[in-house]
Amino acid sequence: MGNVSTAIETFFTDLQGLLQVVAPIFAFLGVVGLGLMYMGSSMPVIGDWKKNNPQAASSVVMGLVFVLLASSVASLISFT
Repeated sequence: MGNVSTAIETFFTDLQGLLQVVAPIFAFLGVVGLGLMYMGSSMPVIGDWKKNNPQAASSVVMGLVFVLLASSVASLISFT
């Protein structure tokens, strides 16, 4: 039984380390994408895309909030 609990603990430790590296990368890409959506509206391709997808910016913001909350929880877990 100790072997299974050790394997599970190792899995979650590895997953936590991976997510602490990946979460800031996704947050950066989301902020850059959100900036491109707002600043690139004058370009016809992006302007047309925004007209066809009016809720895209709010979806990106919700994704960024989720990444922020997930990384905060991961940080809290690593300090305990």
